[in-house]
Amino acid sequence: MPIKLTANKTLSEVPVKMDDWSGPWGRISPTPRSADTLQISKGAPSEEIHYYPYRVLSSWHFRDLGHGEDELRIEAGPDLITIVGRGLSRIATALNRGSLEILSESKTNPGIAEDCNILVSRIFLERARK
Repeated sequence: MPIKLTANKTLSEVPVKMDDWSGPWGRISPTPRSADTLQISKGAPSEEIHYYPYRVLSSWHFRDLGHGEDELRIEAGPDLITIVGRGLSRIATALNRGSLEILSESKTNPGIAEDCNILVSRIFLERARK
């Protein structure tokens, strides 16, 4: 009996599943499979995108800045990435599990931002060492 082949779906046909692990700030994969690469998006979509293999992420530091704002600093190869927002401890937890896939600045209106558990308001990228 021949194998029946199915047609590939285009990206527009694949349903997007939004859950507690997805949002305007990025995506965490709750599956046991670890992400191979971390994608950092700064600015408008596709304006500035950086890719870091997980093996170059050397350390990260989370701290509560007060007034409902957090800071997460990530050393990735020669770069220092500073993220400012709300609920960033969940992103640090995802880094610990190796399951953070995408991280981007949120460009949402204030009403939507209030409903998010995690909000990445600013991302700063700088060279940590030369």
